[in-house]
Amino acid sequence: MADLPGVYQWPTYFHEANSSAVLSMQEHGLLNLPVGTGVLLRGDRYRVVDSWFSYDHHGVFDDGLHIFLEPVAEEDDRLRHLAPDYFRQEPDA
Repeated sequence: MADLPGVYQWPTYFHEANSSAVLSMQEHGLLNLPVGTGVLLRGDRYRVVDSWFSYDHHGVFDDGLHIFLEPVAEEDDRLRHLAPDYFRQEPDA
């Protein structure tokens, strides 16, 4: 989306599937992600399961695009399979 004067840049909100709690927010324009797209968010891997655009600026969901995510299943976790040492359970001491 081009950054044009006078055009509001709608944010994109990322939610855990079936929840209105926001995991993260992209403020610099819409990220139109199709269902099935993989998302790496703060070290956790997710898949897009649904998306909704909202003008509900007085409700639970604010203006913008809302992307609903589910954690990636172990067998579908390509990032972890490609770099298993990067995604480890325990942080470095």
